[in-house]
Amino acid sequence: MILLYIFLFWILSLILLLTWKLALFKKTWKEPYFSDIPVLIESDDWGPGGDFHATRLDKLLTTLSQHLDSTNRKAILTADIVLAVPDTEKIQHNSNGSYSRISLEHFPEIYASMLSGVKQGTFVPQLHGMEHLNGNAFAQLCKQKDSRTEQARATQNWWDWETLESPLQGHYVNGGTLPTTPISNVEAIQIIDSASQLFTQLFKYPTQSTVAPCYLWNDEIETAWNNQNIQTIQTAGYRCTGRDNTGKYIQNPSLIRVGERNKNDQIYLVRNVMFEPVDGKNTTETAYQESIAAYKQAQPITISTHRYNYTRDEEQCDDSLTGLNNLIDKITKLPNIRFLSSPELGEIIRSPEQVIINHFNNTQWKSVNTLTGHKKLSAFLYRLYFRNPKLVLASYITGFIIPLPG
Repeated sequence: MILLYIFLFWILSLILLLTWKLALFKKTWKEPYFSDIPVLIESDDWGPGGDFHATRLDKLLTTLSQHLDSTNRKAILTADIVLAVPDTEKIQHNSNGSYSRISLEHFPEIYASMLSGVKQGTFVPQLHGMEHLNGNAFAQLCKQKDSRTEQARATQNWWDWETLESPLQGHYVNGGTLPTTPISNVEAIQIIDSASQLFTQLFKYPTQSTVAPCYLWNDEIETAWNNQNIQTIQTAGYRCTGRDNTGKYIQNPSLIRVGERNKNDQIYLVRNVMFEPVDGKNTTETAYQESIAAYKQAQPITISTHRYNYTRDEEQCDDSLTGLNNLIDKITKLPNIRFLSSPELGEIIRSPEQVIINHFNNTQWKSVNTLTGHKKLSAFLYRLYFRNPKLVLASYITGFIIPLPG
């Protein structure tokens, strides 16, 4: 009789759980699952810079080249490219307050390092933006001699935009005052069209994917990207449409999963491993634990590691390289690891059976195996477990999850 009561309790609990979370179960089940786990290394902000940036990039790519996946492919840096920086000298002499830029090809050392990495297969470029700031807004602040542009105006040669206050670094918003305001649709189209053309000119193939500076973009930006055939959008698991009057990011939507699609049928990707050691909070060990969590869920392992980890002082660069080397070494000890770039992952989510193509150096690699049907059940349950603490608690209470020693 007691066993009957327990059985009836489980049936009732199951019905209640299905009623409560059926939509979640269906949505999670329809997500892409991988048998060969893609590993992506995403690094924002590479672009114009001092000659030493080229040396640092070479060291980073050499580190990556020492790691091979299950098909003997080298680790790849998906480098999110800033195509230009402000020409501060010209801006200050423009009587009409217009913006002027210096583009990547005028920095031959770093540009040559990028092209060398493309040829060797360790560097795949991806559009970040024409700049990592709003050019027209920046020019107006310079004209007004705004104190936030003082360092830029005092620099005669190349100036590093990373020294700007964070709200001013948004590309598709005007952060001169808070709350930020989105740029006009006309300006967005002009910026993205020009950036797409310059990207193709520099790297001999169109950008297929992008990530917005500061994760700030909206529906109109996505449509402008789509008009340039950009079909894959890298995210941090959310989209920010602006910053409020305190500078806090406004998330909309606040949650994005790998493989979700927007109204233009563009595919979202998600960074789920943070390795930003210069910030002092993302260590090799924490990044590895995040990697293991993604691996158990049959998700891509997508590592975020910004340029500044490798372009600050020499000691910080060496520490970052050592940490990244150790992280990738640990990841490659896991079975069935595949190194991919972001545009490649977007393509295989759309067409799972196709071979992997690096369009920037015309190399091909065998297709990535996915999980379907009952084979993805374990990973499906792990996704529910990692993502939904209330569901986990309910499962413990009802006995659907039975904790075991060890």
